[in-house]
Amino acid sequence: MTSMNEALRSILCGEHDWCFDTEGRSIKFNLDSTGELWCHCNFNYWIAAEFEWKTIESPRDLNRAVETSQVANAAQNNRPQLLGQLDLEITLSKRLPTRVDTSILKEGTMVNEYSLTDDAFRPKSYTVRIEKGNFVEPCTIGYPKLDNLRFALRLLFDKSPYPPRSEWKTPEGGPDGGQFWDHVEFVARTSSDLAKQGRAMNETSVGGWSGCVVS
Repeated sequence: MTSMNEALRSILCGEHDWCFDTEGRSIKFNLDSTGELWCHCNFNYWIAAEFEWKTIESPRDLNRAVETSQVANAAQNNRPQLLGQLDLEITLSKRLPTRVDTSILKEGTMVNEYSLTDDAFRPKSYTVRIEKGNFVEPCTIGYPKLDNLRFALRLLFDKSPYPPRSEWKTPEGGPDGGQFWDHVEFVARTSSDLAKQGRAMNETSVGGWSGCVVS
């Protein structure tokens, strides 16, 4: 593993959660190559699962050092600063995270394998970008609030870590309303000072409609 990959892995695992919204849709990476994927929306838990992950060496290594001129240009144009890019393999499991294994979720009839097909638990490959900047929760894009939290880091997936629609047993209703499979943007590291620096850099959505409706 290159020193750049090690640095990016440290950033990836250094945050408690990467959030689409801070109330229930998030992903967490641990240094021991485990993690957690959460999808909690409108009082419904669809996914509360541990996963295993690893970095994949890629021949198209884009994790080269970011030049000073690139950093300056990003700041001048109010664009995020690219910290680097990683190729990952993530394998979702049916296991509840340890911290909730004794909770009422253990008796749930919608969470994990009750809502997802077996294909959702097969290994999948992703490319992720880690950026530094001034961001709001992706779920609030298009719905500005005076009390919007600001975040200093953004994690962008080439495709959503949530299973695609075809891997949900009954996508009609809540999953179709939430369009979880379109969530590709997650943020971390709250900073109250960023709100004083003007408009967030992600106010133009990269992840499509971000509502969550249950019918």
